[in-house]
Amino acid sequence: MMNSENKSILFSSQSFYPGIGGVSTLLLNLSKYLSNLNYKLYAIHLEMPRSANSSVALSYPVNEYIIPKSEITKDIYEGYATFKEEIYQHLHGLKKFNYENIYDVPGYSEFMQLSDIYAYYLLNALSENDIDIVHFQDYQVMLGISAIPSGVKSVFSLHAPLLKSIDPVLSKWFFKHLQKTDKVILSIPQYADIARNFGIQNNKISVITPIIDKDLMSKKVKLNIAYSIPKNAIVICCVQRFDSKSGQEQLVRAFSKLARKIENVCLLFVGESSFTDSISETRKNYFQQIKDLVFSHGLTSKVIFTGNIDYSQLSTIYDLSDIVVILSKMECFCLAVSEAMSKEKPIVVTNVGGLAYQVKDNFNGYLVKPGDVEQTFKALMALCESKELRYKFSRRSRERFINEFDPIIIIPKYHRLYQSLFSKKNIKNIDYENMYNLLR
Repeated sequence: MMNSENKSILFSSQSFYPGIGGVSTLLLNLSKYLSNLNYKLYAIHLEMPRSANSSVALSYPVNEYIIPKSEITKDIYEGYATFKEEIYQHLHGLKKFNYENIYDVPGYSEFMQLSDIYAYYLLNALSENDIDIVHFQDYQVMLGISAIPSGVKSVFSLHAPLLKSIDPVLSKWFFKHLQKTDKVILSIPQYADIARNFGIQNNKISVITPIIDKDLMSKKVKLNIAYSIPKNAIVICCVQRFDSKSGQEQLVRAFSKLARKIENVCLLFVGESSFTDSISETRKNYFQQIKDLVFSHGLTSKVIFTGNIDYSQLSTIYDLSDIVVILSKMECFCLAVSEAMSKEKPIVVTNVGGLAYQVKDNFNGYLVKPGDVEQTFKALMALCESKELRYKFSRRSRERFINEFDPIIIIPKYHRLYQSLFSKKNIKNIDYENMYNLLR
């Protein structure tokens, strides 16, 4: 096996540490394991908002190239957020794509302007370091694939669902760029099948699921805030940001029915905003709508909103929980489910995408239909009424995690993929400034 020492990977992404959730968490976890394998790691990303709730220490070497927020105007950020939200909602099956051309999508111009800035920083990072592979994370930075010079390999990971319903205009735009990359990573086999049907060569495609930080999930950390959880209450926990594809409304409505049947029950919402909320008002209403729904159902005393918490404390939150619930309208994968399985929790999820890939119905949890409040209520009721059932599903969750989603299984897949691509070509003498001007 090829030695990874001195081999270098540059993660190209919209978000990174100290952002938590989604791609940021995946890269945080992946960086840890790859640094242990002696890879030299770099990251290029937009400047992340820093808060007291994102204080987990980055204790392994990652050389960061941060694109300052000060260099991007408010109008560019707003247009960029509008464009990517249109793409996001269509990829998750939430709305039709009613545009004849990709450049007709609102915010396209601003998306291209930000991509232009991004390409400049990307080429600077490549000119200053001997990078073997650039690993692009999701469609927000996809256009950077075209900026990669000969001699540097590229990998692209899609962190959104790839559905058969994708509009031809959008699929044409996507796959025009993906054809230029050396490898495409998809989260579950279903997405890989669709990619092949759209013309991506089979030898380019790898199915590799995202990974959690198993060591972090095993630690017990004192919480910064003592939450008012009633003694001996059955705690139902949802770890998920609030956005258009998330299913917190379905959960609140089902929990309202449950709370009328079982008195000593508590609902914990963990998460709040994403990076998009820091640059745009595109998603501003989702969180408030759920808080208003909780109030209107008279559930204020039984529902706790933790907001975004320190990632290092998430393990303790799972320890407090009896049942974990994720009810997305569509979900690419969802690391929270993997985390819950590693923590031996019974899980209720919607029967979509990566959620249904991780949870087996009536094995380690229940699958329910998106929007089906009654089915969700019955699933929660069954788990709340039977401690024995919760225990049975809990043991099976842990078993399924160990067999399918443990980093010990997943990291070698990344390792083998990277090793197959390492280039020996020296690219230090390339005129990057001239190349950037040509790309423009």
